[in-house]
Amino acid sequence: MTFAKLKLAVFLVVLPMISHGQSIVEIINSTEKAVFETRAYNSANLLTGRASGFFLSSDGLAITMGNIFEKADSAVISTRNGRTFEVERIISIHPQSNLALIKVEQNRQKTFNFLIPAKQSFRQNEELLFFTHPMESDDGMTLGPVNDLNYFPYLSRTGIIEGSYFINSAGAPAISRSGQLCGIINVSRNGMHKVLYNTYLLNDTNWVNINVPIREISHYQTKREYLNPYLSQSILNIVCFQYIEAAKNLSKHIKKHPEDDVAHCLRSYARFHYQNLVGSREDMSACYDINPDCYLQYYFQALFQKSLNKDDEARINLNLCLDKKGDFAPAISHLAILDFERNKDVKTAFAWHSTAIEADSLLALAYYERARLRMQHSSDSEATLEDINKTIYLDPDLPGIYSIRATIFFSQQDYLPAIQDYDRAIEKDIKDVHAWFNRGVAHYNLGLHQKACYDWDKAGKLGNYDAFKYISRYCKNVKRNVYGDR
Repeated sequence: MTFAKLKLAVFLVVLPMISHGQSIVEIINSTEKAVFETRAYNSANLLTGRASGFFLSSDGLAITMGNIFEKADSAVISTRNGRTFEVERIISIHPQSNLALIKVEQNRQKTFNFLIPAKQSFRQNEELLFFTHPMESDDGMTLGPVNDLNYFPYLSRTGIIEGSYFINSAGAPAISRSGQLCGIINVSRNGMHKVLYNTYLLNDTNWVNINVPIREISHYQTKREYLNPYLSQSILNIVCFQYIEAAKNLSKHIKKHPEDDVAHCLRSYARFHYQNLVGSREDMSACYDINPDCYLQYYFQALFQKSLNKDDEARINLNLCLDKKGDFAPAISHLAILDFERNKDVKTAFAWHSTAIEADSLLALAYYERARLRMQHSSDSEATLEDINKTIYLDPDLPGIYSIRATIFFSQQDYLPAIQDYDRAIEKDIKDVHAWFNRGVAHYNLGLHQKACYDWDKAGKLGNYDAFKYISRYCKNVKRNVYGDR
């Protein structure tokens, strides 16, 4: 079997892609033409860094990892077909992810194949094709799912992934079923943890202008420091719940930048999560002393206080956060939740969650809370279902989300999809008593009496005593050993 046929066979088995515009072979071939390896060298022509990357435009604008240029005097990219081009300059850097926008020199005005960012982000458990570094993966491709999702400031919604590739694959693109760019890989320096940045980062406001030729970057110390990976690595560690590693990386960053208020704030967050509460308070105090207008410190303090059930103090800090940064979506939604718990003002809570969605369309929490408000206080089931579907797309692990959607299907007497969602709800939380009980009713309405009685028995054992009443009334003719003993 030839190389191309082998790749196609694997792709068909693991990730069948039926594209209206391109065939599977076309997707692979066009993507391979747009990806490359970046290599950076010092003045002695010794290799100082290697990463993956891809083109974003035909004239040589491309994405790769910024850290490899920190000690570089020159850099080149090599495409999958073996052609080499010089990196002309670093255009800008996204410090929190370490993604770098570079300009590749065009030979004789040659145009490059490039990737088109997808309009929608990736899903949890979605199988994607990662064009990882050829030295680290068979054929330079890896198939795998998005295992988990996390939301964190500066990165918004981020995927957590796994694979046998390592740091040379940082900067590699993830390709969706439609053949579009839907994410960018980054890898921890020890190679153990991997994340998938969403392509919305390419257009956010955190990019810092560099616009310096590679050969001159050593002359611009301030700009060069943005290329250092300690800050981005610490955020990656936090997203992967590696809080001690995050604190270590932040300590290295703070040693070089003791006046970085955000770094102190991030280390406070990391330390809080591994119970170094004294260190966490010291960092938060340092952040305030350096910059009392840093919005992040108030947001993190609010999260700490919410976790300790100090809602009044959390509310104060969320208001302070929004005084400093009025469009910070997570703070808007968290404050809306707390205020609604206190004053039950549906209209205001609904408006605030809508404002959060306008500020960040990837914030699942805002769709989730707005769906719950609609579910309880609106008769617009279509709009409610739209918010629920968006929530499930962005974060299917939010509590009870499948039960909420199942209830809508149930109310419409659409029992089969209701049962499917109750199945998912129970799979995520086997103690979801409402899912057990309601699935029993749905089963009964479809004539599946044995399954109904089994579900009610489970619900009863979990504390829903109405379930026993249903068993007494509707399960008289069903053998008890079919659904268990109480």
